[in-house]
Amino acid sequence: MSTIAMTQIEYYIMTIWHPKLGDFTGPRYKAIVEALEKSIRSRQLQPGQQLPTQRDLADRLGISVQTVSRAYAEAERRGLTSGEVGRGTFVQYLTTDRSGNFIADRREASQLDFSNIMPVVSDVHVDTLKQAMIECASDKAIARILEYRPTEGTVPHREAGSAWLERSGIKVDPSDVIVTNGAAHGIWTAMASLAEPGDVVCSEELVDTSIITNAAILKTRLRGLALDEEGIIPEAFEEACKREPVKLLCVTPCLNDPTVSLMGEPRREAIAELARRYDVAIIEDDVFGPLLADRPKPLWCYAPERTYYVTSFSKAVTASLRTGYLTGPAPMLPRLISRLRTTGWMANTWPAEVAARWSSDGTTDRLIAWQRKVLSRRHAALKDILEGHDVAAHPNALHAWLSLPQPWRSQPFVEQARSRGILLTPPDPFIVGRASEPHAIRLALGDTNRDDADFAYGLEQIAAMLREAPEPMAGHF
Repeated sequence: MSTIAMTQIEYYIMTIWHPKLGDFTGPRYKAIVEALEKSIRSRQLQPGQQLPTQRDLADRLGISVQTVSRAYAEAERRGLTSGEVGRGTFVQYLTTDRSGNFIADRREASQLDFSNIMPVVSDVHVDTLKQAMIECASDKAIARILEYRPTEGTVPHREAGSAWLERSGIKVDPSDVIVTNGAAHGIWTAMASLAEPGDVVCSEELVDTSIITNAAILKTRLRGLALDEEGIIPEAFEEACKREPVKLLCVTPCLNDPTVSLMGEPRREAIAELARRYDVAIIEDDVFGPLLADRPKPLWCYAPERTYYVTSFSKAVTASLRTGYLTGPAPMLPRLISRLRTTGWMANTWPAEVAARWSSDGTTDRLIAWQRKVLSRRHAALKDILEGHDVAAHPNALHAWLSLPQPWRSQPFVEQARSRGILLTPPDPFIVGRASEPHAIRLALGDTNRDDADFAYGLEQIAAMLREAPEPMAGHF
C-alpha cells in the first residue's frame, strides 16, 4: 500500500470519534469531556490517537465550534489531551498528577483576558447601580418591577425604549417597541420570527457567534458575505440573492464583531435598496452603535418596512444591564411578541427599570461618555504599542482585529499567548460555514478586571510575540 493511501486511512481512523452526548447530563462542553474520558478509559481511544478538528466535531454534533473549543480546552486542562501546532489534538495517557501542569490551573488568577468583549466598569458604575436599586425598591416603581405582563414590556419601559431609539433616528410609537433581555435575546426573537427551517440567511462572512448558533438551532442555511472596511460588500449581497432566494440578512453595520467594520451611509442605503429589490428582511444588530460619538443613520431609516432593529445597554454602559429594545414592522409585532413569550414570558423588569431611569435622568449619557474616554485612551495605547502592525480598530470600539504577520497562524498565536497568561480569541468561532480561516485574532479592549497599566502590559506581551517566531510545540504547556 502506498504511503499516501496509508496516511489517508490512518487519518480516517484517528478522526472517526463521535461521542453520543445524550448519554451525559450537564452543559454540552462538559458532556463532550465526559464522553472523551469514558472513551479513553474504555480503550475506544488510545494514547496518541488524533481527535477530530474542532470544526469537524462541531459539524458532526450539530453544535457551535465555540462549545467544542471550550470542551477541548477543558480536556487539555484535565490532562486528557494535548495539542500540537500544525498537527491537531491528541489523546494523552490518563494520569492523576498531570492536570496541574496546565496553564489554566497554574495561572488562571493572573491571566489578562483580551478575549471577552465587555465595557470597562468603575466604582462609579457600582455606586450608581446601588443607588438606582435602592430608589427602585423605595418608590412606586416597585409595583412595575413586580408586574408579570405585558410580555412586550410595561408601558413606562416601552416609552423609555421609544425615547432611546429616537436618539438614533428611529421614530416609533412606544406600542411598537418590545423590551428584551439584551441584544442577543432580541436577535434570537427576530430570527425565530422570520426564518423557517431551510431558509437562506445571509450575514457577514465573519460574524458574531450568536448568529451562527441561532442559524444552526433554527436549521436555516447561513451564507457568509464578503467584507471590506465598511462591512458587507453590496455586490456580494446581490450575487447571493441572484444565486438563491435569500429570506433574511443579519448585519452589524456599526463596529462588526470581530472585524470592527463601520458601514457608511451610502453603503447602508445600497444594502437597503438591494434588500427591497430582492424582498429580503433585515435584522440590524446595533449593540455597539451607542458607543459611537458620530454614528451614521441606522439601516432602519432606509428600509423601515423590512428592518428589525435591535440594540441594548450591555455593551455601551455595563454588561449587567441586560436590557434591550427590538422594533420592527407593525404587522409582525404579534409574531415577535409570541416568540419572546416562549423564551421567558417577558424581559426582566429590574434592569429595564434601571435602564429607563438612567436614560431619562442623563446617567446613561454620562456613563457612555466615560466609556468613550477610556476606550479612546486604550485605542491610543493600541496604536502606539502595535505600531507597524495591521490592526483594524476604532476609537470608540470595544475590540480590535489584529492581522498576524508571517509565519504566524491564529491558533498557535493564541496558544502561545495563553502560555504567557494572555487570553485571546481566534477567528474560528466567527467563521460562517467552511470559509478559510484568516490569520488574525480579536482583541477585546474593555473588561472589568484590568486597569490601563494591565492593558498596556498585555499589549506589550502581544507585541513581543509578534516579533518572535512561533515555538515548534506551542500546544504543550
